[in-house]
Amino acid sequence: MHTPQARVFRSRAQQGGFTLIELIVVIVILGILAATALPRFAGLGADARTAKLNSARASILSAANMYHGRWLAAGSPSTGTTTFDATVVVDNTTGYPNVATIQYAITLTDFDTTSAGTGVFYSDASHKAGCSVTYSATSAGPSALVDSSAC
Repeated sequence: MHTPQARVFRSRAQQGGFTLIELIVVIVILGILAATALPRFAGLGADARTAKLNSARASILSAANMYHGRWLAAGSPSTGTTTFDATVVVDNTTGYPNVATIQYAITLTDFDTTSAGTGVFYSDASHKAGCSVTYSATSAGPSALVDSSAC
């Protein structure tokens, strides 16, 4: 026996979509998830710049040691300077590239190299103060100090 009221109710499988309440609940849940995840991902830019600086530090030290090896293979001249590859000048008192020419021993893309002649490499133009790698060399060996205090 069919009554007209019974035909109004359909099973869940026959429904064509979601109700407005279900959609609102899903949107609210997604909003809550986004609000809790946003602070976690907001600080990743500074972490990326710090990783970039550490990578540059490793490149600088590797290049300095490579040219030191070439200097040793050349007989370790004791006075003046020695030039390799027409651009990299090695100080013969230390055996390592000097601060003015270390920039030619490495390839750093996406860096601000306006102060590279002084041995300072900045992460980018908008993060100069407190976001750099500074190269120096002594007879004890090369050093590349990372300053990521304001990345």
